[in-house]
Amino acid sequence: MEKVDPENSAVTLGIFAHANAGKTTLTEHLLFHAKIIDTIGRVDEGNTITDSLKIERERGISVRAALVTFDLEGKKIQLIDTPGHIDFSAEVERALQVLDCAVVVISGVEGVEPQTYTLWKLLKQKKVPTIIFINKMDRRGADYGKTIEDIKQKLEKKVIPLIQIEGSEQTFVYSPNTHEQMLELLAEQDDQLMEKYLEDPGQVTQEVLDRRLEELTRNGEVFPVIGGSALKGEGIEDLISCIQKYLPAPARNDQGKFSAFIYLVRVENGKKRFFTKILSGRLKTREHVKVENEDAQQIKEMATVEGSSLVPASEAGSGDIVVIQGLDAMTGQYLGEKPEDASQIRFVNPLISMNVAVKDKNQSMELAKALSVLNEEDPYLNVRHDQYTGQKCISLMGEIQAQIVKTMLRERFNIDSELVDPVLIHRETPTRLGTGLATYTKVSAVKIEVKPLPPGSGVVYQSKLSTDFLLKKYQRQTERLVRSYIRQGVFGWEVTDAEISLVDGRFDSMGSDPLHFNIAVPLALMRALKNSRMRILEPISRFTITIPKACMSEVIKALSGFNSAFEVTRDDSEEVTIEGEAKYSHMLYFSNTLMGLTSGRGVYSSYLSRYEVSNNQEIARNYFGPDPRNETVFVINEMGGSLDALDKPFTKRKKESSSKFKRQQKEKLYAKKGKH
Repeated sequence: MEKVDPENSAVTLGIFAHANAGKTTLTEHLLFHAKIIDTIGRVDEGNTITDSLKIERERGISVRAALVTFDLEGKKIQLIDTPGHIDFSAEVERALQVLDCAVVVISGVEGVEPQTYTLWKLLKQKKVPTIIFINKMDRRGADYGKTIEDIKQKLEKKVIPLIQIEGSEQTFVYSPNTHEQMLELLAEQDDQLMEKYLEDPGQVTQEVLDRRLEELTRNGEVFPVIGGSALKGEGIEDLISCIQKYLPAPARNDQGKFSAFIYLVRVENGKKRFFTKILSGRLKTREHVKVENEDAQQIKEMATVEGSSLVPASEAGSGDIVVIQGLDAMTGQYLGEKPEDASQIRFVNPLISMNVAVKDKNQSMELAKALSVLNEEDPYLNVRHDQYTGQKCISLMGEIQAQIVKTMLRERFNIDSELVDPVLIHRETPTRLGTGLATYTKVSAVKIEVKPLPPGSGVVYQSKLSTDFLLKKYQRQTERLVRSYIRQGVFGWEVTDAEISLVDGRFDSMGSDPLHFNIAVPLALMRALKNSRMRILEPISRFTITIPKACMSEVIKALSGFNSAFEVTRDDSEEVTIEGEAKYSHMLYFSNTLMGLTSGRGVYSSYLSRYEVSNNQEIARNYFGPDPRNETVFVINEMGGSLDALDKPFTKRKKESSSKFKRQQKEKLYAKKGKH
């Protein structure tokens, strides 16, 4: 094995695919080639290296992203194998944050599937150099040429097939493209090469073609395509050659200011492990680093990954992924300097909320601790606890994830649980400009402005306030509180498509206290939201259904009953593919309906297309935790504050409660009842 080039950083390579496209099997062959494993594992036998959890081995699916490193012809590859099932998209989202390049696996039988749409869109957005591997060419129904056309139609026109595959199943044969074929394919996508050819065809040698293809691929302008069978190891050598030739190894930046990004958290035996990619500079154990520009913390332990094993390390440099222990941090945070162009991909949208209950009531405290651990690893679970009813609620992508959470609670924490009362998650958005002002103790105040943004914008937070009016520490506290409280707006749903601005505030160097802003900020935010006339949004599903042709009429009849918009996109002698959109509330259990209509032969997949205003504006959700919508209870009972300190113009108190004696009696009554 060649020595890794010290001038270049390690290459962080992600492997992505729709579920069951053969991604994990492909990873096994890459690891076998790199001599990381002696035997190639199989998903159906539960012995693959990246599916290390018991539940992954039993079910034959990837649940968590796995990191494996190896040397490949002089390149250090940090390979992240990601889950393909849409229910575990959060693991994919986290991996996308730290990629240098990617391999997208597409089945030569099924072609482009729904999860691949989302993946491709995000890879293009980040301009990630990507190779496409068309898999399962040994399977009945596989068609290399047809799949390439499917890719061009649905994903990307600028693909460059490097090989041709003819035949099918056991009889398919490979043939590399000739010089003329490659010239034609590349010239179609590259005006510079075309001009060079027209000037003098002789100067466009194979070396010139290779160099230009390498340049365009590394810039994310074209995308090489190869094919084969991961199960049989065919096409693997071509893929390795492409990775070596076309995917870039970033230049080291060890001399720059230290900056790193935490993309993953794992909790094992009570210890948190932070999977962190160093973006620039170097890091040593026992060093102190800032977390999100807050107070510095010490790196107590650090390890790198060799193969799939953790190896203690005293120092690491730019491009390296390290595993750190001893921090008080969370997924998505930066260590050291935060890059000026820092931006994170957000595409995961949990769609179902479910209550978690233990069969043994004596395990309630253990359940709370276990859910806290799972929430550390996956913040999208959004674990919520009602302090009055004891109810615990989590957010999920779908039914499969619910089953996995239940299994993990049993296997990792020895807790028998039930996930019940599924509720479709809605959102809420402002429809006009709204402002809210809250003052606590007369010297601590904030004014927040909320205004609507176009659909799909998410939430944008900004401060328009000078530190002369409000200290930086209070401004940071305000942002943290706003981002926390927008998870539940005036209807109890998460706020979206809104610009939230801190526009005014004040403090007193002697009289102000962080507790004052813990009260004032959520009150100001909720007042602003109320004034912005919030509307409830519901999710819309984009679905794909593949069924036997004989079942077509029954399935179409069922879809028509849901008022869905759909069309037949593929119709051959045996199978039909139907694509369309419908309200998620109508499609929530359609997979079960499809099973009955097709005797288990139908395949259903979907993803969130968008949110739109719901016809039902009464779908409110119970509020979990301190509820600033009821200001009196929030201030007195939940925050331990006093109405005397709250701004009088906004408390709307009656005259008869103005005396100190009556107010004290009222506060005692609310504190005793403890209800909203």
